[in-house]
Amino acid sequence: MTVLQEYERIHEELRKEGYINSQYPPNPSERLWNRKVMTMSRDELEKLKSFRLKRIVKWAWENVPFYRNYWKSKGFEPDQIRDWKDVIKIPILRKDELRKDLSANPPFGSIMVQDLAKRIRFVGATSGSTGLPTFQGWGALELDYFEEAQARYLWTFAEVKPTTVYANYLNMSGFYSWGPPLVETAMWRCGATAIAGGGETYFSWKNRHNLIFRLWKVDVMATTPWLHRLIGEEARAEGWESPFKVLLLHGGAAAENTKKKLFQVHPNARLAISVWGTTDGHMAVEVPGHEGQLVIWEDMEIFDIVDPKTDEPASQGERGELVATLLNHFTMPLIRYSLGDYVKNEFITEPDEKYGITHARFVEPIPGRVEWMFKVKGKLLLPIYVEDAVNEIPETTGMFNVLIYGNEMDKLRIRVETRRTLVDSSYDSSARETLAERIGLNKDDVEIEWVEPGKTVWTGYKLQVFLDQRKK
Repeated sequence: MTVLQEYERIHEELRKEGYINSQYPPNPSERLWNRKVMTMSRDELEKLKSFRLKRIVKWAWENVPFYRNYWKSKGFEPDQIRDWKDVIKIPILRKDELRKDLSANPPFGSIMVQDLAKRIRFVGATSGSTGLPTFQGWGALELDYFEEAQARYLWTFAEVKPTTVYANYLNMSGFYSWGPPLVETAMWRCGATAIAGGGETYFSWKNRHNLIFRLWKVDVMATTPWLHRLIGEEARAEGWESPFKVLLLHGGAAAENTKKKLFQVHPNARLAISVWGTTDGHMAVEVPGHEGQLVIWEDMEIFDIVDPKTDEPASQGERGELVATLLNHFTMPLIRYSLGDYVKNEFITEPDEKYGITHARFVEPIPGRVEWMFKVKGKLLLPIYVEDAVNEIPETTGMFNVLIYGNEMDKLRIRVETRRTLVDSSYDSSARETLAERIGLNKDDVEIEWVEPGKTVWTGYKLQVFLDQRKK
């Protein structure tokens, strides 16, 4: 059997066995998109993960020169994997190694299965915010499974069903996998009407986008927490109410106070769901009723968490660097690939009460990337903690930039938007006190640069919460 034939056989098997739901849209009365898979017993899930991990490792060893050479250099061989918990034996792959391979073997590097390279249906790319962008090739199987993963939470949590109008205000350009053709295709599986608006064009076409929201009476809106807030503020200023019933929060963990502000500026919203993901195809979604707990589709991937200094597994309850293995990406496998996010090594495996979903949940939100951690007076901070505090300051828009000028800083320097035309010493002092108390500093350890609305730094539809001013 050729590599292509085996790839197509696995794809057919996944659909036939029901891991990819091919009967869509389901009956609207069905609460879960794929009940069979979403409510599998823990024992079934454990066996499935072990089988799929061994399969993808064997596949990569036999078909991907990059992995075979990289693993040999680290003393790893596939027969070391007995079950899914042995994933920690696999050498961690970080972006620097991937970039070296991509530079030496453009455009995809030797990590791509060459027999499948000319059959890819979609090219994805990271933003390149931390260096050279990395590219991914998605074939028919990978696209199909990712659309399945999207449909699970859209149908089940956000109630995206026939007659629902969904607006995707994520990035519609730059090879971004969560825009067309993936998320919109998941909408069609749900039977919904999809509007591919594109968050990066909101600033230049603001009036047009606001008109679309009103005319189409958009039910479910997907964009970053910051653009959600901005659109709501714009609506209030113009004297109309946004129609959104469900807010899908992408692009960064939403702080508790951010959600409260979103419900204030979007009075028709009854639900705000944090959706974490990467361009590569990793994802975890907040379960309604379990705020801050993000469910992982365990038939798709395995997460493990390591100490970024030692690469050793983090202890239970400790925070560390998130590492992930995609179990069904055969065209360009990503096995034990560091995602660079910072998260607690603690998961809940008890089914939730509302849906009965058996897949594991992170015990808390994913607060940000490891490189976003910074210290002020020896205290470790992340932008999400600062965001929560900024939202407690009156007359601000919630938009801010943390200015990082050193690895060990003696002050928190932050740019904050305020609606006040005049910032007096009393307002500034009160704001610094609020920030300091919320994040565990003294008032004199906080320095605020006040700017008018619209003067913070954004990258497309994302607020640039972390401005690194350190010398490289």
